[in-house]
Amino acid sequence: MGIERIQAATERDFVDKAVDYIQETIMKFQLSHSVGCFVLGLHGSNGRVRRARQIDVLSNLACRTSIDWQRLKMFLVDERYGVQAEEDSNAHLVRDSFLKTLSKCGVAFPDEHFIAPDTALEPMEACATDYQSRLCALFEQENGPHLVTIGLGSDMHVASIFPEWYQTAPERWAEATRKGIGVLCTKTTTFEVPRRICVNLRVIRKAERIMLTLQEGSEEAWTRVKEAFNEERFSERRPKRQKVADPTNVLLTTDGVMMVQAKGRGTRQAPPPPPSPLDYVLKYSNISVMQLRVDTENSYALVVMGAGGDLARKKTFPSIFQLHLGRLLPANTSVIGCEDTSFHSDLGAMDDLWEKRLRSHLEKEKGWVPEDLQEFRERMDFAPVSYSDPSTLQALDRRIRERAEGHARDNRIFYLALPSFLFGKAVEQLRLHCWSETGSCRVIVEKPFGKNGEEARELSDRLTKHLAESETFRIDHYLAKTLVLNLLTLRFANRELGHLFHQHHIANVRITFKEAIGVQGRAGYFDGYGIIRDIMQNHLMQVLTLVAMEAPASLAAEDVRDEKVKVLKQIRPIDARDCVIGQYDGYQDDADIRKLNEKKGHPSRCATFAVVVLYLDNERWSGVPFIMKAGKAMETQHTIVRLQFKKAPPHSLFGDQPQNELVIRIQPREAIYYKMLAKLPGLGQGPRDVQQTVLDLDLKKRFELRRTPEAYEKLIHDVIQGESHNFVRRDELEEAWRIFDPLLRKLEVEEERVPERYVFGSRGPLKADELIDRLGYRRYTVTGVPGFAEDDFD
Repeated sequence: MGIERIQAATERDFVDKAVDYIQETIMKFQLSHSVGCFVLGLHGSNGRVRRARQIDVLSNLACRTSIDWQRLKMFLVDERYGVQAEEDSNAHLVRDSFLKTLSKCGVAFPDEHFIAPDTALEPMEACATDYQSRLCALFEQENGPHLVTIGLGSDMHVASIFPEWYQTAPERWAEATRKGIGVLCTKTTTFEVPRRICVNLRVIRKAERIMLTLQEGSEEAWTRVKEAFNEERFSERRPKRQKVADPTNVLLTTDGVMMVQAKGRGTRQAPPPPPSPLDYVLKYSNISVMQLRVDTENSYALVVMGAGGDLARKKTFPSIFQLHLGRLLPANTSVIGCEDTSFHSDLGAMDDLWEKRLRSHLEKEKGWVPEDLQEFRERMDFAPVSYSDPSTLQALDRRIRERAEGHARDNRIFYLALPSFLFGKAVEQLRLHCWSETGSCRVIVEKPFGKNGEEARELSDRLTKHLAESETFRIDHYLAKTLVLNLLTLRFANRELGHLFHQHHIANVRITFKEAIGVQGRAGYFDGYGIIRDIMQNHLMQVLTLVAMEAPASLAAEDVRDEKVKVLKQIRPIDARDCVIGQYDGYQDDADIRKLNEKKGHPSRCATFAVVVLYLDNERWSGVPFIMKAGKAMETQHTIVRLQFKKAPPHSLFGDQPQNELVIRIQPREAIYYKMLAKLPGLGQGPRDVQQTVLDLDLKKRFELRRTPEAYEKLIHDVIQGESHNFVRRDELEEAWRIFDPLLRKLEVEEERVPERYVFGSRGPLKADELIDRLGYRRYTVTGVPGFAEDDFD
């Protein structure tokens, strides 16, 4: 007997390590055996949480493309008999998670490779007999099983062999341990679905490897099993062990004592059945124990300040809810919504926040059942606060301490879903009255980080009075978008591709943001900032730094951010002559804008569209224009990065041909593809008959088999982990303002430039296209002819 311990600290870690272990075991077999199938036995689970966790394991396992799925056969270690709904069966769990995911991957898994009891057969004994026959054939054909998964229940059962079923009926224990492959009919009064079909312990013991999962409620049972096993194993007084050859050799006396009739030796008393069937398995098998060890030292409070606002109800709380659904929140996490009731008088208690703000938005999320909403509601609390009343912050502190009671470390995360002018006051009061004495404190602040460099520095100074930089997480959700996260990997994990990011090869770089909607509902805020501050100075500049930066010394957060700051320092301030701004028709008709115009005494000059050109003074990008374009009320909605390669000389081998492009579509429908030339097929085509085509890197098909988390989910999870890669450092912020401040001052103060008008739903002002054309960017149709491609309007 050998035991390997594999421990997981979180739900996600548990799933990943379980999948890694199963994959590794399968791969070892398939690499060492040129023929034959790997036989995997899967156990069922009791309880909604455990079954959901098993679905995660099976779904993620099916995504592992290195496994030859045609050389795998599966059987159920146990099944529920007589379920009221098919979805409650273990067979349905496997089909709906594992087999469905394989199908999405394009893998045709043979139906006959999944062996499960036919629970339609009656009586139950007929089902067991039929299943035993099919398992015997499977094990004889494939010399299996090779891996069996089992779970230990809080009552110490494994594989639906329940102590309550055999403890008072010793002949059942003999049946469970008899020689040869057997299938049992067992019962339980402790768990849902009382009647079960399961393999006997000899089948489990026969496996080359056993993966035992210990989850919530199993730790005490595991300790008791080990103690009982060690006591029997090492006790000098333990009776000599008698093998139980067959249940037909078991005799029961009138007082219920189990006797064994041994050949030529008469009868003798057999040892009593052990407290757990696992005791029998431990004596003979190689076992890997997969254990979810819940962190009992740390508690976490995720405190959302401004819980009644639009950002909190539309983004923050739904993202936290998705982390809850994905079991990515630490077990001891409470979520507390805080609001100043003088601003939101309808919020006086948790029920108000839940019913008036959150429920309708959370119900729009996918992947939940009613119990999930209830569990999330139980995690939550509400606290009224006023930053001018210290007693409200002190009351919040007491509430957090109560929830952290019994834990050594009281960790707090404050999410400031507040206007930026409140950041300083809020942080000051939190630091004075609501700071943890035993754990970490982290503060998330939302953009905008001021309207110019001076305001940004003042805001940073106010935060720095009370927070270290390591405690400050400036959120820019664009940094957590899937394809933005992929930029470093694309460039530096693929060296041959990364070398192309250079002025020797690139003619121009375009970073384009388009929204089809106007400023409805945000007009009052937007008019004070405009498209350059709202989108370009933060979101698109972050994308630019990842496209243009040099390779960092490591992937550590500070090394990555150091390189981003370096490239920002190499960007010239933008020349106003390299800028076109626009405003869509109808903007002035918005009711909020009309009110603002009356106060200002003139029509708004706020830009809802802009094109700017940036240049970098370094060896890699010297002379390459970076063209940023952002607009609202456009003809489509997307964010795209294009690297257009230099045109081949006119007298090159294939003559005058369109320029190649590397296209990174950040949203929607994330994709990376390379526009390149290919030979036209056909007998009549000449040597130079080529056409532009697309080499699709196929990220979506290969990697989107599981749900892709939203950007805010990723960022909140990063803060919990203390990971700062995807947040903006103070010097990054100030360098970005250095680049844009002169342009904004020129447009708004010195020139008071009036934006060009453009039609709602159009490409934007004509002058913008003229500027882009002058910079050398060329547009081509899908066949490579100069013009606009159908899916290429940017």
